[in-house]
Amino acid sequence: MNAAQAVVVSKGYDQSRMDDIVEKAQLSKGAIYWYYKSKKDVYLSLIDYWFNEYSEGVLRCLENKDNSSDQLRSLFEYFVDQFDQNPDTFKIMVEFWRTSGLDPDFNDKLQEIYSQFLEYIIDIIKDGIDSGEFKEVDPRITALSILINIEGIHWFTLFDKSGVEAHEYINTISNFILNGLKKKSDT
Repeated sequence: MNAAQAVVVSKGYDQSRMDDIVEKAQLSKGAIYWYYKSKKDVYLSLIDYWFNEYSEGVLRCLENKDNSSDQLRSLFEYFVDQFDQNPDTFKIMVEFWRTSGLDPDFNDKLQEIYSQFLEYIIDIIKDGIDSGEFKEVDPRITALSILINIEGIHWFTLFDKSGVEAHEYINTISNFILNGLKKKSDT
């Protein structure tokens, strides 16, 4: 998977070939083709690999949090930390989004993964509403707004930051979202 990631970062999806992956992995062509029928299969497997890795990380970051606000803040921090550790993953996701507009298999794969991640966030929002921590909001729309803001990290891989770092962006947007979600205390 590391070889596939390196190839798609350097060449993009359209310009990469199985031979590039074979060369980067330093494996025989037969070894790669034993597991994958095509370049597309490799990259769809890469998405699954990332989803499993990120799911484990997300669940770990949510453990032992006292409330829904802490869970959401931890979620934001997790993704900006991932961005700092491996910005190439975020660059590749932009490439895969583009590909999903052209290829139904990529579209279905990304839709499946984003739907599952959206459900994590919806559950956090519902828990916050049920506990009285959050206002009565539509959990799906709120979770979608949060997901879109997390996905904003991709912008930092593509464009001039205009003096704003990913951490600043995430801290500002997470404070904005959490302040909007929390019930005002009666004092």
